[in-house]
Amino acid sequence: MRMQKSLEAQQYQSEIMVAAIQLIVIAILYLLYESFPKGFSTDAPIYSVPFGLSLFAILVLTRLYFTYTKQLTHQFLGWSVIAEMLILMTTIWTYHIQFESQAIVNLKNTHFNYVFILIALRSLRFEPLWVILSGLTAAVCWVAIVVNAIYTADGNVITWDYVTYVTTSMVHLGGEFDKVLAIILVTTIVAVGLIRSRLILLQAVTKTQAAEDLSRFFDTGVAKKITGSENTLLPGQGELRTAAIMFTDLRGFTLASSKLSPQRLIKLLSEYQSLLVPIIQKHGGNIDKFIGDGILASFGAVVPSSTYAADALNAADEIAAAVNMWKALRSKKDSIAVNVGMGLASGEVVFGVIGFEYRLEYTLIGETVNLAAKLEKHNKVEHTNGLTTLETLEMAIAQGYSDNTEKQRLMKSKVGGVDKPVDLVVLA
Repeated sequence: MRMQKSLEAQQYQSEIMVAAIQLIVIAILYLLYESFPKGFSTDAPIYSVPFGLSLFAILVLTRLYFTYTKQLTHQFLGWSVIAEMLILMTTIWTYHIQFESQAIVNLKNTHFNYVFILIALRSLRFEPLWVILSGLTAAVCWVAIVVNAIYTADGNVITWDYVTYVTTSMVHLGGEFDKVLAIILVTTIVAVGLIRSRLILLQAVTKTQAAEDLSRFFDTGVAKKITGSENTLLPGQGELRTAAIMFTDLRGFTLASSKLSPQRLIKLLSEYQSLLVPIIQKHGGNIDKFIGDGILASFGAVVPSSTYAADALNAADEIAAAVNMWKALRSKKDSIAVNVGMGLASGEVVFGVIGFEYRLEYTLIGETVNLAAKLEKHNKVEHTNGLTTLETLEMAIAQGYSDNTEKQRLMKSKVGGVDKPVDLVVLA
């Protein structure tokens, strides 16, 4: 059903495009008609071009109204496709009345070329049925015009001599057969092309829908890598990046899980993720994964960046401010107190594909990732809410980050799981 709705949206746009092109052509033809001298009497029984253009404009505007109001059914569209070709053929047929001559003059009408334009316009909907219907209507109508011209003529008007056909008002059946054959061949070729194009369109729509679905379960950048990869993704493929890694953790979640119902607990988790994820993405970050109540994000890993550290620090500052507002709002509602811890590190990471052939995952690996996770946990030791390394701060400043607040520095700190002391900076 999702594929069908997406295709319907495409067809809706196509029908509007068809109508717009037809109205433009009508306007151009009317201007040309008014600009050039007329070759018929001013008291002619009928003015073919104004007559045909008026009927065509009414038909197009009616179909456009039904399109905009979502009332355009397949039945109405089918009849309108037949009607537009009938209007063109009727206009061509009335030329002998306008010029007050025999119906053979209709066979010399250059407006016959517009038959192919109408058929081609129907290809914009990516539905072969309408092309076939338009082509068949044109072929049948032209045969009818030829038969009418022959049977209403005075005497035998059929000739097989090409020069006689070109220089007189005689009818060359071979020439008329060529016109009908051209209509059928063009219709067939366009229809076959449409069948193939429709398959490609279906694949494109499916791929687009798949990419949208993937971006809901994967980070947008990762989804683009998966759907846009020129080569088959295999486990073990990796790229070395210099990036910033951020770990966040929802503090108070364990207590909340023991007191809240499953629905309220998931709602709390959703609030937390809905708060942080847009901020991370706003600053060019990518969500690697959700780990329970934790978030692993990267800056400059999925797509290389020259401002990865500055982007990460800007995101951390905005997260700290947003979390303070969120905590204040929750305290007013007498909700369970929660907080967010952050750990931020920068350096070399490996961004690549791990897993088994039929179950793959993009992930981040390296000491920088481990350090960010350890810094997030170290917040509890330092009684802080956010920590990064002095090296990351200095790199961020070099990349354009404005350190508007004097951040506390914890020099030579012992971080659990890290062999050497680390110079830290308090973010929140």
